[in-house]
Amino acid sequence: MNYSLYIHIPFCIQRCHYCDFNTYAGKESLIPDYVDSLVEEIRIVSEYISPFPLHSIYFGGGTPSLVPVTEYQKLFNALFELTSIAEKCEISLEANPGTVSLPYLTSLRALSFNRISFGIQSTNARDLIRLGRTHTVDDILDAFVFARRAGFHNINLDMINHLPWQDLTAWENSLSRAVALAPEHFSIYSLMIEPGTSLHDWYQRGLMTPQDEDLGADMYEFTIDYLDRAGYEHYEISNWAKRDEENQFRCMHNMQYWLNQPYIGIGAGAHGYINTIRTENVSGIENYITRMRKRGEFRVGLPETPATIRTTKIDDITQMKDSMWLALRLVKDGVSLDRFERSFGKSVLEVFKEQVEELLHLGLIEWGGLKQSNLKLTRRGLMVANQVFLRFI
Repeated sequence: MNYSLYIHIPFCIQRCHYCDFNTYAGKESLIPDYVDSLVEEIRIVSEYISPFPLHSIYFGGGTPSLVPVTEYQKLFNALFELTSIAEKCEISLEANPGTVSLPYLTSLRALSFNRISFGIQSTNARDLIRLGRTHTVDDILDAFVFARRAGFHNINLDMINHLPWQDLTAWENSLSRAVALAPEHFSIYSLMIEPGTSLHDWYQRGLMTPQDEDLGADMYEFTIDYLDRAGYEHYEISNWAKRDEENQFRCMHNMQYWLNQPYIGIGAGAHGYINTIRTENVSGIENYITRMRKRGEFRVGLPETPATIRTTKIDDITQMKDSMWLALRLVKDGVSLDRFERSFGKSVLEVFKEQVEELLHLGLIEWGGLKQSNLKLTRRGLMVANQVFLRFI
C-alpha cells in the first residue's frame, strides 16, 4: 500500500486577514526544535509501518518556505533513512512569494523537492494589501522566475476570488495575469469568511458587506471556461492541471485525499487517515514539541503518536459515504463504480440507489466514462456541488 505524507509547518510572518489555519506568527525561533520533533514523529511512525512506501510528500502551512534549507536537510535525511520514497514521488512545498530567493529554491530542488505551490492569492496589488498578504506583485513575478531557474517544472498557483470588494472584471484581470506566467497547475477557491479572522471581525462591525452569490457563480463559470481555453484540464472542483501529452500535472497528493486513500499527518495540528482511523495532532507548536520530547510518557501504536490527541474509527457506511462525495469532487473522473465495488464488496446502486436516482433526475450528476461506469457532476451540479455532497454526508 502506498501512503501519502503530510507535514505541517505552522510558522508565518503574520496571519493573513482571512486565515483560520493552524498557524502562528513570530515563533520562528522554535523552528529547529520543531523540526527535531518532526523527525522524531516520522521515526515513530516508521517503527509501525515497515516498509514505509511514500508516493507523495506535502509540506503545508503556514509558510513552509520560512524553514531554512539546513532544517529541511535534517528532515530529508530522516525521510530517506526511514521511508521508501517512490522513484516518481511528488514532493511539494507551499511557499509565500515574498520569502524565497534563487539560492533557496535551488537548494530545495537539490534536496528532492519537485513541486512548488505559491500562495499568490491575487495579481492585484490592492487585493494583496486588503488580504493582509506580505508579498507584492513584483514578488510573485520574481518567485516564479526563481523557481523556473532553480529547475522546478511543476508549479502551482493558489488564488482566491469572490473577494468582498471584487467585481468580475477585476477577477478576470487577476486570473489572466496569472495565466500569462504559464504555471502547470492552478488551485482557485472562493473566499470563505471564517470566525476568528480579521475579515469576519470587519463583517461583524459592519465595515464590509457580504459578496453577491450570483457574482461568485459568474466568477466560477468564467474561470472554468477561461482556463479550458488556456489549456488547463478542470479535474477537481477547485483545481486545474495543464494538459500535457507527456506529463500529468494533477496534484498526486490531493488525489490521495479525494480517492479516500491512506495518508499520514505529521506535525502540530496535522490530520491523518490510516487503517480506517482518522487522527488529529495537538495544535500548538510548544505543546507539540513538549509531547514529542516526552514520548516515553505516552502509550502509542499505529496510527497514534505522542502528538495524537484524538482518533476516530470510521465505520463501513461512513467510508462509503466519504468515498462518494470525495470522488464526486473529481469533475472529470467522478465515482468509479468498479473501484467502489472492489473496495466495499457492494455496488454504488446497492447502497445509494435512492440518492443516485434523485440526483440523476435533478440533472446534477450523470453517467460517464468509457463504459458509462462512472458517476460525475454535471455542469449544473458543479454550481451546487455542496447540495450534491449533502446527500452522502
